[in-house]
Amino acid sequence: MSRDLDSILGSYASDDYSVRLCRGVFKVVPFSPNLPHWTSVEACVRSLKPDARPEVVAHAKELARGEAAQRVLWLFDALDTADTGLTVYSGVSSAIKLARSEKGERLNALETDPQQAADAALKGLAIAYAAWRLSSGGPIDRVQAFRKHDAAQAILFYYATMDVGVPFADNAVSGGAELVSELFERFGPDQTKKLAAIAGDADAEGAASTLGSMLAPVGELVKSTAGFLTPIAESAATFAPTVMIVTDKVAGLAATAADALPVYRYLGARLVAEHCARLAIAEVGDKMEQAERENPALMQIKVTRHGDAPVQKKGCFLWPFLFLLSVAGASAGGLWWMA
Repeated sequence: MSRDLDSILGSYASDDYSVRLCRGVFKVVPFSPNLPHWTSVEACVRSLKPDARPEVVAHAKELARGEAAQRVLWLFDALDTADTGLTVYSGVSSAIKLARSEKGERLNALETDPQQAADAALKGLAIAYAAWRLSSGGPIDRVQAFRKHDAAQAILFYYATMDVGVPFADNAVSGGAELVSELFERFGPDQTKKLAAIAGDADAEGAASTLGSMLAPVGELVKSTAGFLTPIAESAATFAPTVMIVTDKVAGLAATAADALPVYRYLGARLVAEHCARLAIAEVGDKMEQAERENPALMQIKVTRHGDAPVQKKGCFLWPFLFLLSVAGASAGGLWWMA
């Protein structure tokens, strides 16, 4: 079933829980990525190129209906719902635990909650899958191209903090890169099989190969944000839905959290929109501008006027003056002739 990207983006108003949660998490860390709020493919295009032509917007929407974009939308949607067998544990529940923990106490879900660890590995594979699907070349090339997107930086930041850093805070503080490597060494193979069961072997293999080149930057993010984990958790707990704020029952809210906070659906839709927008600008917008530079006859004539007001003719105020000047000249010439 085709997913309409504009409909997905439009479903996330500025006061939506997922939007507020991301803003709350990102505002804690000074070097967090920018997350401007837009709710359509066109708005995304114009955030990158304000003077983009209608042809660019149309091409971006066309790309969003393509197989690669649709597959990425499908997988991120699957992470937040239970209809495909990819139900995952919400990192927000771990944030609430950490926010309520005793001062100095950290979480170590790597040892105490293997399901949380397995789900973190699955989310990492899903992000790698997006990088593999939306780019070309070898794994390193795909990851580098992926990280050039603002939305990719946002999804990596959220993942590193909320799904790796907070749940495994004790390990994150002692060593971010080592934590990420251990996480995928222990839980990656089984989660790759889980992904292959619904996405196919080729897609799972592509995601796994790309993941290898993504471990280092994710590990650096985990390491650099380790000192902010407690305030991140406190901020995330503040923006969580009321249904999740219950004493001693957070661990039992995995299914509820998945439906209440479709964060990856939100961030994944932004990623696909930006990817399609940038590609459309390069494939259509830049080529049209280059063609006009090479052939000025193709340039569009722009007329600026207010509303429906008629185009005003400029320079008309000179005609009366020129008329009087010609009359005076004729008179002077007549007097000279008569003399």
